[in-house]
Amino acid sequence: MDIKLLENPEEIRMDFMARFLLSWEDFQVFHRDWLAQNPGIDSDWYEHAYMWDKAGPGFQYASLKDALAFLRNRGDRVLFMAEKEEDTCYRGKEIVNFVAEADALPLASQIENEWFEDYRLSMQNMYDPDAFLPQDLYVFDRAMTWCAIFTHETTDWESEIDDPMKAAESRYCLICEK
Repeated sequence: MDIKLLENPEEIRMDFMARFLLSWEDFQVFHRDWLAQNPGIDSDWYEHAYMWDKAGPGFQYASLKDALAFLRNRGDRVLFMAEKEEDTCYRGKEIVNFVAEADALPLASQIENEWFEDYRLSMQNMYDPDAFLPQDLYVFDRAMTWCAIFTHETTDWESEIDDPMKAAESRYCLICEK
């Protein structure tokens, strides 16, 4: 798969956050009940939380299968990035705080292949040295009219020991169209 690392990742990341994520103030309003039940959650927690924890009300849960179909239906060039400070290795070079561009179809296949291969190899205490996608991946278009989030979480974590491939199928994803 051919990807292009973009020159202005911080600017794109800031635009993405403004478009798709809740500010601390909005987060407090939107999650008022949850915050009341969890008094230890404060602005410091918010600053260190995953971006997908801050996803706005337009996001809906999607299965891995549905999120991949959503991405495949985009059919054009897309942007993708990882969590801030999450690094990865691409073509022998370590990259951090990146935003990259790729074709949607090959990226969807890469996401699917790496995710399942990671689980398959982990059952044998191995890893794929050619994998380069981060565990939390944010995919969106240049105009930021939609977003698909592929998290490292699964909705069936109970089966991660006994049936890892079943757990892999339950990858927690979110999608949003603005």
